[in-house]
Amino acid sequence: MRAVDIVSNLYKAYADRDIEGALAHCAEDVVFRWIADPRQSRHAGTAHGKQEFLARLLALDDDFEYRRFVPVEIVDGGDKVAAQVEIHMTRRATGEEFVMRTANFWTVRDGQILEMVEYYDTALAASVF
Repeated sequence: MRAVDIVSNLYKAYADRDIEGALAHCAEDVVFRWIADPRQSRHAGTAHGKQEFLARLLALDDDFEYRRFVPVEIVDGGDKVAAQVEIHMTRRATGEEFVMRTANFWTVRDGQILEMVEYYDTALAASVF
């Protein structure tokens, strides 16, 4: 399976709220980096390994209702995949609705996701986290 297909399948599973299924093609030692100041979001930083990645995603799911998760554009770069994603969310604690756009950069080898780096609007994150 091509890297772009693996990432597309991950997004589809995640959009369907199958969080564990979304990680099916992640290597056990996958690295997931949220690029942001940890003072602005407790979810910022690096998750090392599949279980830590899963724990981080489940924590996000506890904090936010994901109303829509839309990969706007996915760029196939062979073992490197880039994506722009639009996430329609509701903060569970306040009921505040907002749209977060992210830029994701994936590294895939031999059918396994090795790394994902995500950039997002830190000012928006600071206002809702």
